[in-house]
Amino acid sequence: MKLMKGTQAIFCIGSNCGDREGNVRSAIEWLSGLLMDFRHSDVYSTPDFHGGQRVYMNCICLGLTDLSPANLNALCKDFEVRCGRDSVARSVGNVPVDIDLVVYDREILREKDFRCEFFKKGYRHLLESGAVR
Repeated sequence: MKLMKGTQAIFCIGSNCGDREGNVRSAIEWLSGLLMDFRHSDVYSTPDFHGGQRVYMNCICLGLTDLSPANLNALCKDFEVRCGRDSVARSVGNVPVDIDLVVYDREILREKDFRCEFFKKGYRHLLESGAVR
């Protein structure tokens, strides 16, 4: 078996409005084209992290990349805007899609997200499947 080279990056995807599951699946599809050896958890729902009434759909994705964290974040934020995550959506709490780089090269970049159930639920699935290295 050939080992793939690259740095492992782990992302959290979320959506709380519109076709939430469809939004998450679109983000999965987009990320799969950006990363090598791509894997993802099931898509699942979680309550609003901030205590609001909106239910989120989430997914954790990982893969290998040669891109830097700054480049990955810029690409993700551009994708979010193309999906409707603009200042108007933000002002009313709508999250058509949110993609956050949580872990890069085994370094936790977003400690708060890493500790939250919306991340841990999908991350556990990937750990149990052996996808996380």
